[in-house]
Amino acid sequence: MEGVIDLFPETITKGVATISNYEFKNSENPLFNLRAVRDGGLMFHISDGRYVRLHINSELVMSDTHLEKISNSSFVTHANGNILIAGLGIGLIIKNILNKNNIQSITIVEKYQDVIDIVSPKFIDSRITNICDDIYNWKPNKGTRYDTLYFDIWSDISVDNLKDIAKLHNKFKFFVNRDNPNHYMNSWMKEYLQQLKRQDNYGF
Repeated sequence: MEGVIDLFPETITKGVATISNYEFKNSENPLFNLRAVRDGGLMFHISDGRYVRLHINSELVMSDTHLEKISNSSFVTHANGNILIAGLGIGLIIKNILNKNNIQSITIVEKYQDVIDIVSPKFIDSRITNICDDIYNWKPNKGTRYDTLYFDIWSDISVDNLKDIAKLHNKFKFFVNRDNPNHYMNSWMKEYLQQLKRQDNYGF
């Protein structure tokens, strides 16, 4: 997956949202990767380089590090047809699916208009529709069906998110195009969180 550093070379702030880039050097953070890999595995490792991050109300909610790329790669692989995405973020997954030849439409439900105002101008494409709303409250029009549905609205990695994931999957299961053999619905880090919960339950 490609990062979005080319789209955001400078800091942009609007209202509650700020997108900026930064440089990570292992030599300046000698313990970071040791702790990250120890606690979460290799996908949490950050290589030297420049990255983009999004803060909302001063809280870090997304970046384009290796973790974000690998944890969203399954969605990018499966994305097809008419797509529903909850959470615009820095546009990482949007950038990586636009060139696929099997994408018909992309509907993005983003809670913060400030994020839409900053990020959406980077992706001028007639297939994209941005909606400012809370995915928990928003509902598609009756009869609407999506081939790919993806929920990426959590800023932290916590097994507590599984309750919200289950709620969203249950709500939107009625909007899945099951006539499409390649239909796909998932949420960010769902499988990883399920693994953590199993380990916790069995005391691993």
